[in-house]
Amino acid sequence: MKLKIEFFNKDLIDAIGSGVYDISIEANGKTKSLYIGESVFVLVRCAAHLYEFKKNPEYFGFDNENINNDSIIFKFSLVEAIYNKSDRKKREGVEISRCEPLSQSGINDRMKDIESKIIALREFLDNSEEN
Repeated sequence: MKLKIEFFNKDLIDAIGSGVYDISIEANGKTKSLYIGESVFVLVRCAAHLYEFKKNPEYFGFDNENINNDSIIFKFSLVEAIYNKSDRKKREGVEISRCEPLSQSGINDRMKDIESKIIALREFLDNSEEN
C-alpha cells in the first residue's frame, strides 16, 4: 500500500467528539468523497474504517493497481462537530445527497456492493487523469 493517508490533519482534536465526517480521495488535484458518516466518537469510528480499509482495500473500492499509486491521497476530515444525534443524522443525509460519495448507494449511509465501489473509484481516477 503506497497511497498517502491524511487522518484529520486540520481537526484532530475536534474529531475526538461527535460529528459528521468525510472520507475522500484526492488524485491529480481533484477530490471526491468516498464515504460520509456520523458518529458519537468520530476519531474512533474512522480508525475502525481505516482498519477495515487496510485489511480489505476493496472496502472503499480500491484494487491492486490503485492501492499502490503514491499520487493518491486518502483523506479523513471532520465536516462538522454535532452533538445531537438527530442533527448529526440530518446533516449526514444532506452531505450524502450533496456529495454523492463513490462508496455509498445514496440511501442513508448504506454502502454499495464491492464491484460497484471498484467501478466508481476507477471511473473517478480515470476522469481525474484526463485533465
